[in-house]
Amino acid sequence: MTRRLLPLIALVAGASSLPAPALAESGQLNLHLDLGVGAPFTGPTRPQARDSETAAGGVGWVGLDWQFERPWAIEALLGIGGFAQSLPTSNRDGTRYTSFGVGARWRPLDNRKGYAARNPRGDIWGNLWVSSHAGFHKYDSRQFGFDVAAGYEFSVIKPLQVGVFARSVFALGGDNDGMDAFIVGGISLSIDVMREPAAPDADGDGLSDEKEAELGTNPNHPDTDGDGLLDGLEFNTGTDPLQSDSDADGLNDSLEDADRDGRLDDMETDPRHADTDKGGLPDPDEVRDPRQDPRFAGDDDSDSDGVANPFDECPGTTENRPVDAAGCPHMPEGRFALEGVSFETGSAQIRPESEKTLNEALEMLRRHPNVRVEIAGHTDNVGSAAGNRRLSQKRAEAIRSWMVGKGLSAKRFTVRGYGSSEPVETNETEAGRARNRRIEFRRLDQ
Repeated sequence: MTRRLLPLIALVAGASSLPAPALAESGQLNLHLDLGVGAPFTGPTRPQARDSETAAGGVGWVGLDWQFERPWAIEALLGIGGFAQSLPTSNRDGTRYTSFGVGARWRPLDNRKGYAARNPRGDIWGNLWVSSHAGFHKYDSRQFGFDVAAGYEFSVIKPLQVGVFARSVFALGGDNDGMDAFIVGGISLSIDVMREPAAPDADGDGLSDEKEAELGTNPNHPDTDGDGLLDGLEFNTGTDPLQSDSDADGLNDSLEDADRDGRLDDMETDPRHADTDKGGLPDPDEVRDPRQDPRFAGDDDSDSDGVANPFDECPGTTENRPVDAAGCPHMPEGRFALEGVSFETGSAQIRPESEKTLNEALEMLRRHPNVRVEIAGHTDNVGSAAGNRRLSQKRAEAIRSWMVGKGLSAKRFTVRGYGSSEPVETNETEAGRARNRRIEFRRLDQ
């Protein structure tokens, strides 16, 4: 049986090079290949009618349908196959089957959205189909018969659909009394081999008058919203043919799609998204600022704190430092170390590189005027315990003096030196000792 099906497979492969419609899942002329397995359910070759291991077999059908008016089509169907069970009147192994019939195919769910691949408006859902044919069958002899079938095909890639089907065949008369009948199920392939006639398009914008009536666009004006992009181009690429600024970002669609080809090219912004690079800064702000690149998200948020530059009230915060919705340092709960504050060795002299961290702490306290804190100084265990307590006290007082000098009230602070009594790391390594030399804020309002 496999050798009999090879010509059908070759025919389908050759048809794939023929023209196919761009949108509908089925064209005006369509080629089908159904390959399945099944078994008789009535007649002399039905299972258990005679002693045999199996009565199963397989059939392949090739069909060609012409849609004269959606969703109806006239279809011719040719079938070739066979079954393992022999007829009582035959001395041959198995039973061969061929047929030719003419009938109708009905596609009630052909959504005509196009194929899933290479079409922004397409989808995987194809169509449900039902068919029936009457004609000649050769099974136990030359017979007249009919079939009924149903299946569902998914829109894969233009011009191919793939699905499943089931078909029942009823052959009447013949050498054996009664009716021969079998059922087959399997996979189906469909290829659109001829485009549908072009639908009327009065304004030549790429949308049929029927589609424009559905969308509410003007069938006598190719650019309903006056944005410089044809209605058909907008519909097929996901912009709104009824709105000149589809993403409501303040930029006309044709300004964003400068070459008006429906693609996002270099130096263009996306008319479907108000923030093309998704960096947090709207396209108009980036377009108007020559320092900004609307295709590069990195320049929308210079300090990488998650708040775009125009909305960041504290630009330049330390990377990975928690910030609030305004982009300013977040006030933690409880106690927290001021990472980045350091002093000259054995001294309470604040090093210049501590300024960035101290300024962030200053801004944090300014934005939370009701918060009071204890400034806690800590050292490593090098030196005497008493000396370390004095040094940590002086360092805490130095931080308070710095804050007061920047305009904060001294009443918001208490200071205390803990020396080396509260290590957070081992003092056996240089890295551990460096972590232990720290300034902490301990909130007093909780």
